[in-house]
Amino acid sequence: MGRDTAADAAQALRLLNRPEMRHHPATGPSERHTGSTTPGTPLNLAIVDYLTDHVGEIVDHMRNLTDGPVTVPDRVETIYERYVEATAGADEADRLHRDMLIERHRLEHAIRLGEHDEVCKEPCPRCGCWGLMWEHAAKKALCSNRRCRTPEGLASRWTLARLAAQKVQRTEIWRRTAT
Repeated sequence: MGRDTAADAAQALRLLNRPEMRHHPATGPSERHTGSTTPGTPLNLAIVDYLTDHVGEIVDHMRNLTDGPVTVPDRVETIYERYVEATAGADEADRLHRDMLIERHRLEHAIRLGEHDEVCKEPCPRCGCWGLMWEHAAKKALCSNRRCRTPEGLASRWTLARLAAQKVQRTEIWRRTAT
């Protein structure tokens, strides 16, 4: 689970860290325009905050597992490789937490890059069907099976963290029962 998912998450993080993503997109003039007395920020602060939060989450977990200082690598996308190496000797609960964190980051990076089809590759945690769709407004995965409903009768919705936990759990079960 760790290496392939970590490589996918690292590739998505590298794409998110490109200069084109960090700068505000050029937009055309609008009909209504208010003059600003201060220039806008040259960077897209939302993507900078997003990258900082995700890298910080990994560094915090590594810091909790090791006694020494944890440094962020020069190439930020190599953080996942370092994370897998640093937690290789950790106990099983910490390795599962690592795998869930990396899988959630992989899904979040994909959604951030507009690859909503990544959610469709996961089965619904409630009914097991492969009919999940990304609901942008709710920022959750929605099950398209009309029989898969909550007790209130609403369509089942799942966070990316829940999908990641399910995938890690499913992979762990397959790993234990293989042989």
